[in-house]
Amino acid sequence: MTHKCLRAVIAILALSSATESFTAVQPNIVKVAAGVYALLGSGGDISPENGGRTANVAFVVGPRGVVIVDSGISYREGEDIIAAVKSVSNRPIRLVILTHPGQEVIFGAAAFQARGIPVLAHRSSAELIAARCAICLRNLQSLLGDDVMAATTVVTPDRLIDGNKTLELIGRRLRLIAPAWSSAPGAIAVFDERTSTLIAGDLVSIDRIPDIRDAKPQAWRDALARIASMRCRHLVPGYGPIGSCADVDPFAHYLAELEKRVGALLREGVSLAELRDRCDLPEFARWDQYDTLHPQNANRTYLRLERAQFE
Repeated sequence: MTHKCLRAVIAILALSSATESFTAVQPNIVKVAAGVYALLGSGGDISPENGGRTANVAFVVGPRGVVIVDSGISYREGEDIIAAVKSVSNRPIRLVILTHPGQEVIFGAAAFQARGIPVLAHRSSAELIAARCAICLRNLQSLLGDDVMAATTVVTPDRLIDGNKTLELIGRRLRLIAPAWSSAPGAIAVFDERTSTLIAGDLVSIDRIPDIRDAKPQAWRDALARIASMRCRHLVPGYGPIGSCADVDPFAHYLAELEKRVGALLREGVSLAELRDRCDLPEFARWDQYDTLHPQNANRTYLRLERAQFE
C-alpha cells in the first residue's frame, strides 16, 4: 500500500470513529405528554464528544402543525431535529421558538429558516443574539470543528414578541410566558394548556447548576415563584430530566442559598480570592456543572453584592 493510500485509509477510519462517537450521544425522542415531545441533551460541558448538544429541545404537535421550542447548537442539529419531528408526525413545522439567547439553543435555527420556517424570539433576546453571538459562533467553530458547525450562522428572528402572548397557530393553544428580565434578557417559557406542560427554557433546570451570567436574580426568583404556582403536571427544563412544577422549588432554593452564602462571606470580610474555597453548597454538589458553574456564580454574586454596598 502506498503512503498516499495509507493516509487516505487512516483519514477515513478517523472520520468513521468520530462519527460513531458523536452518533452515540444523539438524544432519543421522549414523549412527555399527548402531543408533546422532548429531545434530551447530554448535559455537561460543550465538547467535541457531545457535539455541543447539551440542552433540551421540545416540540408540540397540534392538528394544524408543529411548534418547535429551541433549535439546538448547530445547523446540523437543526436538521436532526427536523428529522426527529418527521419521525413522529408528517404535519408541517409552523414555527420555531427560541426561549433565550444561549448558544446551545439558537444556532440550529438557520436550518429551519433555510426551509422557510419562521423563528420567534423575545425582542430583548434577539438584541443580545445580534450583539454577541458572532463571537460565540467563532468559539464554537474552534471547539467543535468546521464539520459539526458547517452552514451554521447567526440568525435574525423573523418574529419578535415584547411580552406574554398566546399562539393558536397549530390548532392547540400555547401560552408564551415572558417575565421581566430574569434568567436572561428576553427569556420565555412555553405552556401547553391541553396537557399542563411547561417548556421552561433556561428559566428552570433540573439537577443542574444554572449559569447566572445574564441574570437579574431577584426578578428570576419572582418568575420562579409564579411558575411554581402554575402547578404544571409536566415540566421540560432547559437542562436535565423531565419533571413537574414541583422541581421548581429545589432550583429556586439553589439561587436563594447562593445569595445567602455569598452575602454571609462578604460580611465576614472574605476576599474574592478566597471565595472559591469558601463558597461551597454541599447539598447541590451532585448537580451537573457544580464544579464549573457554581464558582463562577459565586464570583458574579460577590461582585454584584459588593457593588451594591456603594450604590
